[in-house]
Amino acid sequence: MTALLDLSHTACRAALADGAPVFLPVNPVEYHGPHLSLHNDRLITAGFITDLHARLAADRGWPLLAVDDLEVGVDPVPGAGSRGQPLHVVARLVRDACDALADLGARRVVLMTFHGSPRHSVALEAGVRRLTRRGVRVVNPFNAVLHRMVRGPEDEHWGRVLEAAREVDPGVAEAMAELDFDYHAGLLETSLALHYAPDSVHELHKDLPPCPPIPQVLPVGLAARLFGALGARRLSRDLEFASIGMGWYQLQPFPGYTGAPHLATAALGGAMASMAVEILHETTEQVFAGAAASPPPILPWTAPLTLNGRLSTLQNWTD
Repeated sequence: MTALLDLSHTACRAALADGAPVFLPVNPVEYHGPHLSLHNDRLITAGFITDLHARLAADRGWPLLAVDDLEVGVDPVPGAGSRGQPLHVVARLVRDACDALADLGARRVVLMTFHGSPRHSVALEAGVRRLTRRGVRVVNPFNAVLHRMVRGPEDEHWGRVLEAAREVDPGVAEAMAELDFDYHAGLLETSLALHYAPDSVHELHKDLPPCPPIPQVLPVGLAARLFGALGARRLSRDLEFASIGMGWYQLQPFPGYTGAPHLATAALGGAMASMAVEILHETTEQVFAGAAASPPPILPWTAPLTLNGRLSTLQNWTD
């Protein structure tokens, strides 16, 4: 991986003039239970960047150009070491970084993250809009993964992800049934960490009990059922996703992880990574070809509902 900003100014401009995309990772320092690194989102993002670039550059000869992780994020999970910033601050920092890349001559930019807070995605969208206005092809492909996760079993691609995982390890079939609510540091994320950064995973994950059952937040859960009965399946699913996420924060003591991290394996992480990179690659190629816009954030209504973070009602409920 070439650190773009370590190159001379002339070399930066020459590399970007050739059309190679620049990867801009944006992740918070965040508690991921007792078994994962505070930099877990950054570590997994680095793995995704390497794999995604290999596919993008297969027939183009593009070098892997990346800048340092911005190390900021909206709504990190609470816990020792977590460090978050308000939505407007992250949006400003992302815009500034995007402007700097455009000033250097970037023609293609990939905003990368593994932090799934809806309002974090809204903050990154500020960079997408800024670069689009400046004529740069830009994509935040992780949104495509998040949209499939929110849709859960209703999404054909996500269904194939679950099936591939079951084939790798049939023993996790029961846990897989709830994988679409495996928000944070659970079976999915721990397996990805074992695949991309095994030295960062503490072996105590094998002895962690599964996360206790997560209650739905009643008003939101009732709204989800109501809209489902009215046929608004997408909104119903969004509200169900939000309700479970908010309910997780009501668990006492707060576990800091979801799902069943004790079942995680590197082999399962490799299978999940392969399927995720397939989504990232397809999404990025479409945007670079001008055939599609960058996918929008999930649950974008969470930003205006909280006055862009000025209200705390929905803060800190999903990674």
